[in-house]
Amino acid sequence: MAAAVTGEVLLGINGIYTVQAGNARLQCRIKGKQLKEESRSYNPIAPGDIVEVAPDALSAHEAMICSVLPRRTRLVRWNKKGRAPQVIASNADLAFCVCSPASPPFRPRFIDRLIVAAESGGMTPVVLLNKCDLATSPETLERLDHYARMGYAVRSCSASRGDGLSELASMLIGHTSVMVGQSGVGKSSLLNALSPGLTQRVGELSQKHDRGNHTTNFSVLFTMENGGRVIDTPGVRELELADILPEEVGFHFRDFTPYSGSCAFQPCLHADEPDCAVMAAVESGHIHPDRYESYLRILAELTETRKSAHG
Repeated sequence: MAAAVTGEVLLGINGIYTVQAGNARLQCRIKGKQLKEESRSYNPIAPGDIVEVAPDALSAHEAMICSVLPRRTRLVRWNKKGRAPQVIASNADLAFCVCSPASPPFRPRFIDRLIVAAESGGMTPVVLLNKCDLATSPETLERLDHYARMGYAVRSCSASRGDGLSELASMLIGHTSVMVGQSGVGKSSLLNALSPGLTQRVGELSQKHDRGNHTTNFSVLFTMENGGRVIDTPGVRELELADILPEEVGFHFRDFTPYSGSCAFQPCLHADEPDCAVMAAVESGHIHPDRYESYLRILAELTETRKSAHG
């Protein structure tokens, strides 16, 4: 083996990782069990990871991954099949939650989950409504405005008509971003519109279930024509959280902040404690009831996951 060099993981499929090391693009495997993490994980490496690789002296395009450098940020989900945390993307600055007003329908609770996952992993969440050329209900517009009032960046665009693409392209410059959304929201269409050379496949929506086909089957890191870097991820129907404690979730619901310090019991989970100021704010209409229901579902899932992990 030659001396180790540093590279960046672009994608991984079936234990084979494509790593960009300088001007060389290497096909890599993990060397032995050196990357076994302290806590059980569905995958030890994700796009955006910075790794040390030992090039194969007999093959200019192959190498072995020896180690992963500490991650600056990470986006993690719970993998039901593997019953373990799964890192979707590493070292990204922005996490775009791509949604649509219809086909598939707008789901604010999905947005809530991505916000929690992004912030807990050190990324800045952005709510991105694609297909703004479609009819958007007053309820959807109100929810988007609610996210904006809480201080989250909210943008609208249309991959098919071109609305908002120049503003989105400007946001991507100088950053590594990850795009996450339900199947069919048009992530691949957006990337094609922003950088046609990517030639991302775009699938037709499933008319039967009003949800998209999985046109991206694995996460992959692209460099856009404008220099921005984007990790495109497979469309997901559900986003279960991982690597966050139940008692930490409330800190990522910004609308709870003005009230949480006034709860009678500290710390308060805002679930069934007496004299909870957050629950009082829900009842008085100061906190959106669907946001609170979204919080309770996340809290219940994380509590159940922790119970399962400890037998």
